[in-house]
Amino acid sequence: MKRLFASYVAAKQHNDVLDYDDLPLYWREAARSPAIAAQMRAQFDHILVDEYQDTNRLQADILLALAPDGAGLTVVGDDAQSIYGFRAATVRNILDFPGQFSPPATVIALEHNYRSTRPILDAANAVMAHASEGFANRLTSSKPSAELPYLITVDDEAAQAIFVADQVLEQREAGIELHQQAVLFRASHHSARLDAETTEQESPRSGSRCHERASLTTAAK
Repeated sequence: MKRLFASYVAAKQHNDVLDYDDLPLYWREAARSPAIAAQMRAQFDHILVDEYQDTNRLQADILLALAPDGAGLTVVGDDAQSIYGFRAATVRNILDFPGQFSPPATVIALEHNYRSTRPILDAANAVMAHASEGFANRLTSSKPSAELPYLITVDDEAAQAIFVADQVLEQREAGIELHQQAVLFRASHHSARLDAETTEQESPRSGSRCHERASLTTAAK
């Protein structure tokens, strides 16, 4: 692998090209030159960075080079949603952001949630209350609900898909039509297991549900 990577680097340099990983590295190196950094800053009146909790140290270095005094700089993010450490993101970027400037950056809390109901946010607030560090936020909602969230534990993704499909069918039996139900995913590819489950024509667990699964498949498509 080392020889392969060395050959890859040599090929890039021979052809005077950069890949996507090179771009931020060269950007940071260029910004370390005071003259180049000043020229870069002059091109922007304002800089806005979204999802700042998902940035890495390299990206933070570039940002601070563009706005060392913080003038015109705004970052938006949620330290409670920092989940990409495996991609080299660091929550320290957003936690340490206000104190990197003098005077410190102003923190504006966006606490009103327009998506979730109160019971869901109550559960989220209770979980985050145990965090050892973070910005003080208490999420609120104008959507009341008597339905409480459920915490379901399954063995794996296949068991999860089976559970969800069974719940959808049980709701249909209770009078809620398939077109009135929805399953939400973080990303579209997460639906693969459920797609496979709903297209099952024979169920080893319950032969009586074959027709129901076919109906569920039609609704899903």
